[in-house]
Amino acid sequence: MSTCFSWRWSSVFAITLAGCAASSFQPQFRPTLAPTPEAMARPALTPKPRQERAVAVGITQDPMRLCAWDLNAGLLWERPVVAKSAPLVVGSAIVMQEAEGVVVRDLATGQVRTIVDDKGHLVGADAEDDSVVVSVAYDTPNPRGAIAYIAGNHVRWKQPLNLPVGSPAIANDQVVVPWATQRLSILAGADGKELARFHFKSSVLGHAIVDRGRLYVGQLGLLPVTEQLLAHPEAKLEPYTPRKRELAGQPALLRDGYEPVPEPDSAHHRLELDWHLAQGKELATENDALWLRFYRLLFALDAREDRVRWVRAYDHDLVGFAIVPGGVIFVDDAGILRVLDPSGTELTNRDLDRKLRVIAIRPAGQLPASVVTAAAPTVAAADPEKALRAELFAAASLDDDRLSAARAYAIEQLSGFNASDVTANLLALCSNGKSPEPVHLAACSHLAERDSGGTEVIEALRQHASFLENTPAPPVGALAEAAAKMQLTKAGPLILSQVEDPNTPAHDLAQAFHALERLNMRGATPDIERFVRLHHAEPAGSELAPAIAAALHALGALKARAQRDTLLAVSQDAFTVAAVREQARQAIVAIDAVPAPKTESVAKEESEEDDEVQTDPRPYSLTAAVVRSALMPVQAELSRCLASDATHPRTGRVSMVIDGAGGVEGIFVAPTSLAPCVEPILRRAKFPPTRLGRQRVTHSFHGPNATRTVKPKQAKAATTKPTKPTKPPTAAGAGPISQR
Repeated sequence: MSTCFSWRWSSVFAITLAGCAASSFQPQFRPTLAPTPEAMARPALTPKPRQERAVAVGITQDPMRLCAWDLNAGLLWERPVVAKSAPLVVGSAIVMQEAEGVVVRDLATGQVRTIVDDKGHLVGADAEDDSVVVSVAYDTPNPRGAIAYIAGNHVRWKQPLNLPVGSPAIANDQVVVPWATQRLSILAGADGKELARFHFKSSVLGHAIVDRGRLYVGQLGLLPVTEQLLAHPEAKLEPYTPRKRELAGQPALLRDGYEPVPEPDSAHHRLELDWHLAQGKELATENDALWLRFYRLLFALDAREDRVRWVRAYDHDLVGFAIVPGGVIFVDDAGILRVLDPSGTELTNRDLDRKLRVIAIRPAGQLPASVVTAAAPTVAAADPEKALRAELFAAASLDDDRLSAARAYAIEQLSGFNASDVTANLLALCSNGKSPEPVHLAACSHLAERDSGGTEVIEALRQHASFLENTPAPPVGALAEAAAKMQLTKAGPLILSQVEDPNTPAHDLAQAFHALERLNMRGATPDIERFVRLHHAEPAGSELAPAIAAALHALGALKARAQRDTLLAVSQDAFTVAAVREQARQAIVAIDAVPAPKTESVAKEESEEDDEVQTDPRPYSLTAAVVRSALMPVQAELSRCLASDATHPRTGRVSMVIDGAGGVEGIFVAPTSLAPCVEPILRRAKFPPTRLGRQRVTHSFHGPNATRTVKPKQAKAATTKPTKPTKPPTAAGAGPISQR
């Protein structure tokens, strides 16, 4: 019975199992999924700490040798080498382009470990322990490259690619390779197999960088690499950068990650922008500063604002640079290693006893031990802004044509300070005609825009009145523009004297006329008219064309009704170029235009000005009209000097320095053969005393038979006879500026 029971229940159990077999024993687990690309790349996202030696590796000048220094202990070794690139210090190795190809050397001894490639050019390298990864580029019609993995003293594998390869990194035995500008691949260190690939459609990738346990990629900035970043590479990404700005030489934030490492003597190593990411949760720039190296100048730039903190000039070019928390380390081509703190204070220096072409510095994230123990506290300047202005002016004044762009940059930064001494600095720089064009233009353009330093502007124009002082002539055009911007009405007569001076450069005249217009110098219109009458018939393309246009515009803007007939004659003169005739017509239109009604405030202001009483009876300055009147009694004698001269000149010119009492201090006569006859006559001339004081004046005189400028009515009559045109209404000597 028991057997039967047992069987019966056994049968039921068996039947039950049989009935459930079809469903109960089918696979009930989800199929195994392949790891995502970001999961495959996970080991590379957390690089292990690197124990690196603080070293510098440099290439000497002739004879060329490769040298290595421990930053704390001194010279390690030196070896002869034929270097074709600067050295890259990575891990326990040095990677460099040499005559034999791309070579990996041992950092401790300088011995060659292996030759990676004998046809390619070194692009980038990184190392982890004794494993080194190197990228190379090949000279082919289409850019292509390769990535190689070196283990110990041999190449474990090499992966070619028919597209350009950027600068790689290695982390936890995974190789991170940017390529084709927007792609990033993760390769296995064991065999070079591609584990994952990512396409960053909105970012440019040229570098992969491992720094203090974090992985970054980028080219126009840096992106921290995270799983989230890799999961969404198509998203629009904004890489971290310090504050962008226009810089001298426009160095890139990062070296082009696809370009070969520059050769040892390349200017790239002397003109570079250095910066480093700071350690912390938030992305920031180390020491909150960028460092612009421009040959022998070093600018410390604020990372957040477009401003210079300080600038230092050295006797030799800077050829190597490194940044650490609390300071910077750099070496010049004379072999002097210096350590500065962020304020620019030099903490220490050391002579490496080698003249260098280039040097790579790897400080291992800290200042040398000797500096840390001996550093003195920084002493802040009593007036930091004044100190910076002095530093910028000193940099801008350096006599080195290679520094043109950096000097112009220093001028631009200097001009941002609203101090009168800056105006004097810009004036000195603009007056130096021997400066390279970028420097001269920068100084003069910023001088013209000044709105402070009026005393300096007036004094400079006044000094120009004396040709006896052995100083360079100040830039009349820039000074005139500055005077107009500051509304220095006292500068008007001084500017006008430059218009009368035949030695004033043509390019300054246009600015002078523009300034007289902005200063509303209505009393200057007769002199402006005289300039137009003398030079309106200049040929097309003349260097005086801008000045003629400015003079005509000034006559119109100043409502020079007394000069309307002259303008009409010029507008109808067939011998005057069409552009000048049209400018004269526009000036007439401006003169004839009905003025807009004055507002109550303007009328009150003008009324107050009219009520001012001038108790000093002396004229303010010697205008051209006053000079002509003073010389009228001796005009006939001056003309006879021309007639009696052996060279028979038609016109003579004199430039005189008149003191405040009306006395003649100095005389210059052109042509010089007239001087013995003319000087005694001019000494007898009587000039009125002036409130302006010492002033330079010029005057032209003609011989008895010299052709005079035709009067406006005569010019108008001449234009009514088209079949027989007469000579254009010009004065003797009308034409190029050299004949004024």
